[in-house]
Amino acid sequence: MKPTAQTTVLLTPEDVVRRGQCMGCGFCTIPLKPAQVAGQMVFNAKLGHHVPRFTGPAPTDFVCPGSNMDMPQLAQLKHGALPNDPMLGTVIKSRAVFATNPEVRSRAASGGVIPALLTHLFETGQIDCVYCVEPGTAPDTAAGTIIRKAKDLGRTHGSVYHPVNFGGRLEELIAGLERFAFVGLPCEVAALEMLKQRLPELAKRHVISLGLFCGGINTFPGVAYYLKGFGHDGEDVEQISYRHGDWPGRIRVKLRSRAEPVEIPRIRGNSRWKILRYVIAFQGYWMLPRCRICPDQVSDFADVAVGDPHLPRFRARCGKGFSAVLTRSKRGEALVAAAISAGLLGEEELTRGEVIESQGYTLDNRRHALVYARVARWLGITPPKLNVYPTDQNGSSFRHWIYAWVDLGKIALPRHPVMQLIYMPWQVFEYLFLTFAPQRVWRRLRNLLHNR
Repeated sequence: MKPTAQTTVLLTPEDVVRRGQCMGCGFCTIPLKPAQVAGQMVFNAKLGHHVPRFTGPAPTDFVCPGSNMDMPQLAQLKHGALPNDPMLGTVIKSRAVFATNPEVRSRAASGGVIPALLTHLFETGQIDCVYCVEPGTAPDTAAGTIIRKAKDLGRTHGSVYHPVNFGGRLEELIAGLERFAFVGLPCEVAALEMLKQRLPELAKRHVISLGLFCGGINTFPGVAYYLKGFGHDGEDVEQISYRHGDWPGRIRVKLRSRAEPVEIPRIRGNSRWKILRYVIAFQGYWMLPRCRICPDQVSDFADVAVGDPHLPRFRARCGKGFSAVLTRSKRGEALVAAAISAGLLGEEELTRGEVIESQGYTLDNRRHALVYARVARWLGITPPKLNVYPTDQNGSSFRHWIYAWVDLGKIALPRHPVMQLIYMPWQVFEYLFLTFAPQRVWRRLRNLLHNR
């Protein structure tokens, strides 16, 4: 009896969306062959993020970091070798860095490092433009944009914790001839590296990537849930800023029903119960499924990776922002060193251990994404095709399995308003008993009772 021929199933971007693997980056809309037609990203209200749409046949050959992430292959392509640090990836040097311009430092999400580096690139003539996200004037207008002058970088300041139309101007960038810098989340930086392999002319124009640390993309209903706890209707939001004021910032909301903006705390200055509500809103039930099954939190394939250093010694500095900065390539290290020498940036020592500590348990769990992928299948969630670093395939502990069940279990719950009744009781139970050592239970229970 002859063996049955195995059929290869060719996925389309729409298949990726149906599988819950789409993150809305927009790279799948870029034609890789002359016969292909470019797609566009449109907002899907039911899913809560942007998805691809094509006027003709959907492509089966496309770039998608959501459906496939081969970490060793990307490391070889970008850095020429597997990472020298199994937890942080390829690292030349780690620093705590801040912009010396007080206005740039205060307006940025943390230390103002990325605007300062981009300013240096413009002023030294190394780039013609930068592709990055512009927060926009309303929640649904945040999108990828092209900045061609240093004076316009102010439009890009701040963090965006809801979905954006990142691919909004990717086609224009790729069709041009400009030398460019790229600022994106880990998945977007990885997607650029994938795209460069398919479009060599693009690779010649790419000067440098500045990658952000990322805890995952949230959807608009999660933001609305948090605002509701302060008596504000999510439908009433006209404009929102997530990191307004002194680091680490407060949420500033412009409501259609009020003349003046309102500010509400995130973590600092918040009550214990409201902090739990913040965790529910931004780190749980409304996160994109693919973001929970991600092996890269710290932009492994950027030249410079930047994130918040959540450590007591920085929190005690009267709201002055700092950024944890990892240089991953010679080009990235040269850029940061030059910006420091030019006086655009200041630096302090930041050890490897401090960087890891500053990212909490999330970084460790990301490096055990295969555990999450297996739990996802058991919960009926289709995980992406993952190939992780060899060192990340071993060493998983019972704790990693607990976190995977907790994190993915929230996403697997039905999206029904009645289910919100269990969110707070479940979060209290998790806070007290699941994700922390037993000896801390009493201290945390006391904090809850005193609402501190």
